[in-house]
Amino acid sequence: MLELVGLREQSDIDQLVDKILRDLGRPEPPLNLAMVRELLRLDLKYYSSLDVGPIAEFAHRIKVAGKRLIEDPGLILDVVKKAKLSGLWLPDDRKIFIDQEVPTLKHRWIEAHEISHSVIPWHSEFLLGDNEVTLNPACHEIIEAEANFGAGRMLFFGSQFSLEAKDLQQSFKSIQALKERYGNTLTSTFWRFVEERNPALASFGLISTHPKHADIGPTLDGSGVHHFITSPTFRQLFPAVTAPQIYALIERNASWKRRGPVVGGSDSLVDLRGEKRIIQLDGFCNTHQVLTLGWLCN
Repeated sequence: MLELVGLREQSDIDQLVDKILRDLGRPEPPLNLAMVRELLRLDLKYYSSLDVGPIAEFAHRIKVAGKRLIEDPGLILDVVKKAKLSGLWLPDDRKIFIDQEVPTLKHRWIEAHEISHSVIPWHSEFLLGDNEVTLNPACHEIIEAEANFGAGRMLFFGSQFSLEAKDLQQSFKSIQALKERYGNTLTSTFWRFVEERNPALASFGLISTHPKHADIGPTLDGSGVHHFITSPTFRQLFPAVTAPQIYALIERNASWKRRGPVVGGSDSLVDLRGEKRIIQLDGFCNTHQVLTLGWLCN
């Protein structure tokens, strides 16, 4: 998703996040989102995708990708389900809504995502506008990617996370330590570690089904792959390597354990020159999915 956010937009969002952290007095992690909402004068409410009564009174002002949600309260639930909404932001009312049916672990990211919508000045224009640009699905995807970028920079304190990660070893234990320090989920910390610890290192992260236990993290398409995250250098050195190839590599090096460290050792990948390169693996199962960190050794 990062490639959807332009460099200028990244810089602008970084400045907005830095201003929030500065106005909060440069706090230590983890970030208290209640303090952020108080600073920005935002109100947090919960609704249920099984019963959206709490947002019915605002329905005439809510839009998804530029399209106004139906005003009839009896039809709002169907719209919310089809749009797969887990959070909403209402600029006029300074309110953020989170679907309470979404697992609690995800609430922190959703809240940060909606806060990002509220502080990125051009988002109110897109989310509440009626122009043709707003109705374009590609435009909506970019807006969501920008809000995700803002959420990540906020929850991981801008560049502070990457600076601290560089001082730690390239290992899953480091990811777990940073998870505790920043108070975010293991998955979001894992993702951030792969992307930002050292862009010059050829590294990847794969979130997958457990190769030995199909009931842990099954995928709808049967591929076993949920997400494939790569550093810029990995993409340069291994442009032809695919997620299924990485999953096959993990299959060869996974143990039968159902939780904890389940992937380890080393294997090889062929780079763009056709040379075999040694890759180190370190994977962990949280009982829901397997998260595997891999990086170039030579």
